[in-house]
Amino acid sequence: MKMVRQSAAVGALGLALLLTACSPGTAGGAPQTGTSGGAAAGASDAISLRVNNATTYSRNFNIYSPSTDIAPQASLIYEPLVRRNVFKGGQLEPWLAESWEWSDGDKTVTIKLRTDVKFSDGTPMTSKDVAFTLNIPLKYPELNTGGQTYVSAEATDEHTVVVTWKKPGQLDFYRFALGATSNAPRIVPEHLWKDQDLKTWTNPDPVGTGVGKLTQFTPQQFTLETRADYWGGQFPMKAIKIVAAGGDDQTKARLLKGDLDFATMSWPNAEQEYMARNPQANVYRTFHTGGEESLLFNLDKEPFADAGVRKALAMSVDRSSLLKLAPTGQEPANACGLEPQVYADFMAPECKPQALDVEGAKKALADGGWTVEGGLLSKGGKTYPLSVKVVQEYSNWMAWGKGMQDQWKTNLGLDVKVVATPEENYDPQLNEGDFDMALYWTGGSNGLYSVFTDQLDPETYVPVGKDAQYQNQGRWKDQSTAPLLDTIRTNVGDPAKQKEAGHQLQKILLEQVPYSPMFTADWFIEMNNARWTGWPEADAASHVPHSALGPDFILTLKNLKPAGQ
Repeated sequence: MKMVRQSAAVGALGLALLLTACSPGTAGGAPQTGTSGGAAAGASDAISLRVNNATTYSRNFNIYSPSTDIAPQASLIYEPLVRRNVFKGGQLEPWLAESWEWSDGDKTVTIKLRTDVKFSDGTPMTSKDVAFTLNIPLKYPELNTGGQTYVSAEATDEHTVVVTWKKPGQLDFYRFALGATSNAPRIVPEHLWKDQDLKTWTNPDPVGTGVGKLTQFTPQQFTLETRADYWGGQFPMKAIKIVAAGGDDQTKARLLKGDLDFATMSWPNAEQEYMARNPQANVYRTFHTGGEESLLFNLDKEPFADAGVRKALAMSVDRSSLLKLAPTGQEPANACGLEPQVYADFMAPECKPQALDVEGAKKALADGGWTVEGGLLSKGGKTYPLSVKVVQEYSNWMAWGKGMQDQWKTNLGLDVKVVATPEENYDPQLNEGDFDMALYWTGGSNGLYSVFTDQLDPETYVPVGKDAQYQNQGRWKDQSTAPLLDTIRTNVGDPAKQKEAGHQLQKILLEQVPYSPMFTADWFIEMNNARWTGWPEADAASHVPHSALGPDFILTLKNLKPAGQ
């Protein structure tokens, strides 16, 4: 049996002592526990956050709702069992879970819960709440957007839950952490949720274990009061305001005016356009995610079923010159899908960023019998129009989409349409297979298995028109990768076997190009020191100050200080 010995006594209280001893923004671990929480005496009233591109919010806090119109930042209300530490290779650490123990050949995990957690209505959190939450995707498979694979979850005593998989589940346990997936299980109160229709209910008055309690809501802004009884202890602010600041241009204007304390968006030339405008207050930082921004191909559609076409499209773009169109601090990605800072021990020797190779691209097309006729790929009397999908609100993706379009025209004579898609529609369309090519995130710091199962697991294949549920949107179905993934999954304690299988998967990625890593994936953060200080430094952080990362963002807010203190 394998036991995670990071109990709350060590993972929370012990590390909390480090929090008080270290400078703000450099310490990690779970929040400090204490008998009283909420805002500290003399704290500034509020912090204002912009966390997405919305111009209005709907009062829908049902985190399991199939609707795409859900209020953001529910991770300050509903919390996961575990935290993923991206600075330690994606290692899982306790959060609402105190510890966990594996048995039955790693098919069963016994989770011990913290005993000091209350929901914001004062009700203690128990194993019944956790079991109820974990059974939601089992009862409603259509709501399993986090790709959970366990088959049962049962409360065995007041603070113990047993979760079972059909096969070893250690690697799938990563799906329990926010950041590993945006749809990780976040614990909800059974007494308020059990009689609701989760497909239609909007949960307008959310009750969770998190630090935030909803006190005010308008379509333009809502306010979360920091709880006095939060299990994680005191917070320096009394309230957290989530502002619907709109797209990048509107957000930039509000940041430059000092209206916002925090935002998340890529800002090309931020050093000149933002930081230089007020060097004492304005801060822009990037944090590597461990993954990449890749060019996905729809393998269920012609001409992308042909590896030669995919290879030609990947080889005929100059990634370095694309980055100059939107200098966000990112770099060309490694072509084998592994971030060197995280996976140096597992990388094959031939792995490096894909260089521009126009002649090689033309040869790949010619070898497959393809020609370019009137800007279209042609073969066997048929022509194929091409398009690449990007998120409309991402200024860097828009610039790179136009840049790829220009390079494909210049280098191969291809006319490729850029399809700018609203962010709220992007994931649903990719999940349904409604694209030719698309920029998307791959890899990550959740371990070798997670990197490659993300897009190369044939067991997750669904045809175009079916919901891929955030896995294998490219529709890979070649069974050659299945035994290699299984080797990595079943040899968690044998790095040599994992490395060998990993090298073979990298070879498949390099030779068949089921997707093409383009750029390092980064979190982009704008911060303002005028009212709050202590934001994490990129080179000295133990948590990432990004609003999508739940526990990490809670640690960020907890460690801030009012300016001048």
